[in-house]
Amino acid sequence: MHTRFSGLWLPIITPYAADGGIDHAALAALAQDRAQHGLAGLVAGATTGEGVLLSADEQEAVFATLRAAVPQLPIVLGVTQFATDAALAQARRLAALRPEGLLVTPPSYVRPSADGVRRHFEAIAEAADLPLLIYDIPYRTGVTLSLDTLRALSADPRIVGVKACGCTLERWMQLIHGTRLSVLCGDDADTFAALCLGADGAIAASAHLFTGWQARMAEHLAAQRLHEARRIAVALDPLIRLLFAEPNPAPLKALLAQRGECRDSVRAPFMPASVELRSHLRETYQAVQHALAE
Repeated sequence: MHTRFSGLWLPIITPYAADGGIDHAALAALAQDRAQHGLAGLVAGATTGEGVLLSADEQEAVFATLRAAVPQLPIVLGVTQFATDAALAQARRLAALRPEGLLVTPPSYVRPSADGVRRHFEAIAEAADLPLLIYDIPYRTGVTLSLDTLRALSADPRIVGVKACGCTLERWMQLIHGTRLSVLCGDDADTFAALCLGADGAIAASAHLFTGWQARMAEHLAAQRLHEARRIAVALDPLIRLLFAEPNPAPLKALLAQRGECRDSVRAPFMPASVELRSHLRETYQAVQHALAE
């Protein structure tokens, strides 16, 4: 349990082949390219990777491809099951692959009590015996994790961090300075602000694009070069916002397809990005290129 959960992590997409299966060649090429640009690690089979739409065999195959393609990078796998018994079974199966950690979401829809949420995470930590990142994303799950719950969970040395989304300024301050957990920003538009407040890093879907620039922004902030970091953040902001104008990862896949890196394909119930958004993405990508080159 020595992986540092800090820096820029890429929640890598799952590319699909023409027959609807996984395009492992595209997945490996994407991982190998982005690994050269300052990534701290990969997250596979989670939200951006359409993890809830992958079978258990597909999730294992994705991990095998990534491990072979970028053996130097730590890999965290997403636990996508919400019923505790099913989540335990999935966690055990994924743990057998020996990833560097698991990203675990609170049970969605059922809205359990704080005690139920705590016991859910504790049981998964016990079953997997791997470092766990808690995925705090209340606008998807309907569950808000209290600071007391997070502090209680952090007593288990296997529960090491939190990927936080939908935070207010007050919430960021509480998470970063009021718990022992590593705090990773999960809302790409908030990455600059969260890092300024002291967050340890980010898990950013937008880091598929301008990966080196995003890693450099974090490095500038760590070195207290605020002006340089802010220039990058301001340049990237219009593109980041467009990438989430429609459900992730459809806009991201549309832009990566325009770059020839994958097919523009998502699994139902996702829908491909709209024609209008595709045009805006292409134009904005080019504008960001010019802004960063100045």
